[in-house]
Amino acid sequence: MMSMRTLYSYACAATAAFAATVLALSLGGCFSERTGLVDTGGEDLCSGTLPANTVRIQDFSFAPARLEVAPGTTVRFVNCGPSGHSSTADAGDGWDSGTMARFATHEVAFPTAGTNPYHCDPHPSMTGTIVVR
Repeated sequence: MMSMRTLYSYACAATAAFAATVLALSLGGCFSERTGLVDTGGEDLCSGTLPANTVRIQDFSFAPARLEVAPGTTVRFVNCGPSGHSSTADAGDGWDSGTMARFATHEVAFPTAGTNPYHCDPHPSMTGTIVVR
């Protein structure tokens, strides 16, 4: 037969384990929101024929790496990989998608002719160019 002291110790240990689990799950939810690793609906853009005026971010590259569009075109970027990526203009006054979750999309309008180099902030070796003619 267990003593009251032993029973109390088991009850305290179980309560502490439960509280630790609840805390870990709560914090995990907060951190997952901040890292943006939630699927967000652009999955259909990540397979099959590449839709017009769309850039896929996959395999740590932009596809296509160079896209030519007419003035006034809106280009859609979609993150097809499991890692967080961005589409960020090299020019300081350009666009910045922020870190995009898997299947997240970001649209950028290009109203005037010019060459617009861009990169991924978390992975600066990832580069691309939008040419507006």
